Amino acid sequence: MLPELGASCQLRAGSSALLYSNVAFRRGRSPRARIAWTQASGADRTVQTSLTPPSSISGSPGSSPVHVSADVQQATPTATARTASTQQVVRQRAQPTVSVRQSSSVLPKSQLPVYLGAAAVAAALVLGAYRTFLTGAAKNAAAAVTQGITAKRLQREAASRLNEMSSLIQNSPTADLSAKNLGDEGTAYVAEALAFNTVCLAADFSNNGVGQLGTAQLSEVLPTCALQHLKLHTNNLGDAGCTLLAQKLSGNGLLLTLDLGSNGIGDAGAAALAEGLKLNTTLKSLDLSGNAIDVAGGKALAEALAANTTLSTLILSDNYLGPEGAQALAEALLQNSSLTELSIKGNELGDEGVEALCSALQGRASPLKLLDIGNNSLSPAAAAPLARLLHSKADGITEFNVYMNEIGDKGIRLLAPAFKDCKKLKSLDLGGNDAGPDAAAALAEALLSHPSLKLLELGYNPLGPAGAATIAGAFKFDTKLETLKLGWCKVGGGEGARALADLVMFNKTLVQVRTVVMVDSLISSLLLDINMGKMQCSSAY
Repeated sequence: MLPELGASCQLRAGSSALLYSNVAFRRGRSPRARIAWTQASGADRTVQTSLTPPSSISGSPGSSPVHVSADVQQATPTATARTASTQQVVRQRAQPTVSVRQSSSVLPKSQLPVYLGAAAVAAALVLGAYRTFLTGAAKNAAAAVTQGITAKRLQREAASRLNEMSSLIQNSPTADLSAKNLGDEGTAYVAEALAFNTVCLAADFSNNGVGQLGTAQLSEVLPTCALQHLKLHTNNLGDAGCTLLAQKLSGNGLLLTLDLGSNGIGDAGAAALAEGLKLNTTLKSLDLSGNAIDVAGGKALAEALAANTTLSTLILSDNYLGPEGAQALAEALLQNSSLTELSIKGNELGDEGVEALCSALQGRASPLKLLDIGNNSLSPAAAAPLARLLHSKADGITEFNVYMNEIGDKGIRLLAPAFKDCKKLKSLDLGGNDAGPDAAAALAEALLSHPSLKLLELGYNPLGPAGAATIAGAFKFDTKLETLKLGWCKVGGGEGARALADLVMFNKTLVQVRTVVMVDSLISSLLLDINMGKMQCSSAY
């Protein structure tokens, strides 16, 4: 027996015995193969293989020693390498099983209620969110249904209102559709009722938000209807809508009045209207007040006015003509013979522009019925040309307005004799001209027993108690004056108030007296309405 081998193994001959043992180890059926698994700290496992010859396991003394040949000794390293390879393969095959066993774990019983509680809370949150979603969806659906029902109801009501308006246009000679919130679409719908309509002669679409679309529909039906008076005041026509109407104006033979005030019309729209006016032979009144017409637009309109032969009323108030625009109009008026009413207040004409207009109007053979030049920054110097004009047109003038200028006492004294000559004068507006007691005295003398004056505006003038008493005395027994306005004239609570009281008592024609009086050192507004001899305080001035 070789002591180096000990009890580990006994090799019989060459590499064949080692191969046999290796095969027996792999199959696991050889009695000479024993596999022992050893686990160190529950982690790694190794394989120990012991090969024992059957004849020498008992270790009897009679056994003969085994002689290892050179071939066997040379083959020993090879067997050792194969054994190491076998151990590596076994480790690789056993490792997944070990990994699975190590990764598997059992939930401790002490933590089970915590996990169950968390799961319950999560489920409650999910359920609450779901209920909230369902509730919100239901509310949204209900709101959508309500909105749909409301929208349909509003549509039915709107359609009913539009049908009523259309019926009014079709069956009435006058259709007042102002401030009906029609807009473009409503106006276009209602305007269809004008097509080939021979009944409606006047239609008012003022303050309806009418823009280019509604104007286009109106322009289309205008040549086919019998409309004579069209009002589109305070809408959104602009230059584009104004141009559409102007294109139909040149060939229209029925329209008599056209109101396009406060529509944002500028120089381009004014120029388009001017071209239509040059060829129009029926239009008598054109209102372009409250727009944005500057000098260029004023000059274009002046050229049209020189060529037009039918226009009698031109309203250009509250634009931006200035002295240059006034000069262009004055030159056109010398060639025009049809215009009898000119409203041009609020254009910053100044003394120069007003003087040019007065000279042109004075040189015309045509009569002048109305002149409104209020709020044009006039000074007392403008009174002289105005007085000359009034004297020359005294037979025709019925309305004169120089409201909110600075003519003063001197200017009023120059104008007063002209007012006396204007026997047909019905309305006289001198408010806001810094007129004091001297001006009141001149007016009282000129207007005493005036045969036709019905309205006298003297508000916002510092007449004082004496001036108010003078005016009241002039009309105390007047039989024509109906409206007297003395608001903010510093009438006071003494002499002036007593004079107004006497006026109200004795005058039989006054319908309205407006003034501000001092009562117990407090300012109170007093509006007196006299109806059938009874005085009523109805509202503030």
